[in-house]
Amino acid sequence: MEQPYGFRVRGIYATAISKILIDYGFKPGDISEKLSKRLNTESEGPVDVTVKNSDDNKSLLVIIGVPGAVEEAFKAISSVVKTSLYRGPLPLYMVFRARVSSQDMGGCYVETPLGVHGYLKDRTCYKGEDLVATIIGYRGDGTPLIDRGIYIVGRYMILLDKPVEKISEHIRDPDVILELRGISDMILKQGLGVSWRSSASRASLKELLEELDALKRTLTEVSTKASSAASIEPLYVGEKIAFIHLSPEDMGELDRVRSLVTPTAPMHHVIKAFSDSPDTADLLDSIAASGAPPNSILNGLRRHLVERLSSGAEILIIHNRPFEKPRILGKGRLKTYLNLEDGLWLGVVRSITGSGVYDGLGIQKEKDDRALTIIGENSWLTIHAYYRYNSELKGVYININTKPAVIYDGMIKISYLDLELDASIVHSELKIVDQERFERLCGGNETGACGRAGRELERVKNLYSDLWSILSRSGEYVTSGRDEESMDVFNERFRELVSIIRPTG
Repeated sequence: MEQPYGFRVRGIYATAISKILIDYGFKPGDISEKLSKRLNTESEGPVDVTVKNSDDNKSLLVIIGVPGAVEEAFKAISSVVKTSLYRGPLPLYMVFRARVSSQDMGGCYVETPLGVHGYLKDRTCYKGEDLVATIIGYRGDGTPLIDRGIYIVGRYMILLDKPVEKISEHIRDPDVILELRGISDMILKQGLGVSWRSSASRASLKELLEELDALKRTLTEVSTKASSAASIEPLYVGEKIAFIHLSPEDMGELDRVRSLVTPTAPMHHVIKAFSDSPDTADLLDSIAASGAPPNSILNGLRRHLVERLSSGAEILIIHNRPFEKPRILGKGRLKTYLNLEDGLWLGVVRSITGSGVYDGLGIQKEKDDRALTIIGENSWLTIHAYYRYNSELKGVYININTKPAVIYDGMIKISYLDLELDASIVHSELKIVDQERFERLCGGNETGACGRAGRELERVKNLYSDLWSILSRSGEYVTSGRDEESMDVFNERFRELVSIIRPTG
């Protein structure tokens, strides 16, 4: 790194990410008193990059700021978390002349310099319209979000070519807000707009006015270029943004990094990310601080979980699609489990509700269908077998995902990160699902989680026939039968299934 960029970190990973960035050569530009004491450091200058977890997905890291700083921070963090998924760095506040290619009820799709269409949420747009636009964000599926007009980015503010005002929610001092609104009034009278960033609260009036003058000059230059620019020619890039969707396994790696700075219990970040009682992590940290060995805490958590694995226990499965909000597959009931040396294996039965067809199977959902989900703590495969009310096996969906996390906080929760490469079995025939999505996600990368997904698919090609054979003979024990004899048979079938699915290395 040629120069020491300044950083700010917010959210549940703040301590671990700060440690990674400082070790890499970054300087803290905005740091809380608690973090300052933990890391034995102080704020040393401006903020070039911010790292935070997403507001609606605590397993998603967002890295945003000056292009060079984002690239270096992304490189530093991704060198530590190696089984996660990565997107970017991507341009943010990129200004370009655009043309609308199509429209829907809510807005229009616009050609962008990135080679993909962006979405403009504006019901007044129309096909064929030419406009000057700015990329202001990205949807979970990677689609750029577009707004009309020009956005010019500074340390303290974003200047717009239309009269709007916004003040960061992190600015709470009424005197600061009053001062900023005074400057806003001046900007609005000129037909321009401003979005005040949190760093504006620490800037002097002189610094704010100097930046305003500089941004106005840039806005004029970009506006002049835009009047004669070719379609989709990039005219300005204010920042970059990158995303890292953390796997449960990498949350454990961040536990290790955090423990170098402050006492940290195993499962700290998993509990913070997925539990409805995140303060449990702080309680366990206090136990770690009192001298309890990490393995003792982990064994205690495991014992606490296993004691609640009775037949019929309620299970919640959290399905994390890359860079999107978590999706609840639905609540199920524990049918059986195995507690092996390499972790737990759970057999969960769910009642299917709703109508339509099963994704990837193309089979109609029917009343009284049941699903058997087989999931292992150390497995990169999750099996979903779907049965009719009469115990006939309709189809099997094999999800390739990261190793899941299993926690208990009043309910047993299972959470994993989908790797967008799946397979289905219908009438004993195998079909690969979502391969195009996987290729877009991984782009030929054969390392980390992407490489493992490819290897798991090869395993599926070898085991699917045996899997179908056993599952097709197990329906009557899934849809009914809780008597001792039936459970004995089902448990034996479950052991057979686990022996097939269980990773070999």
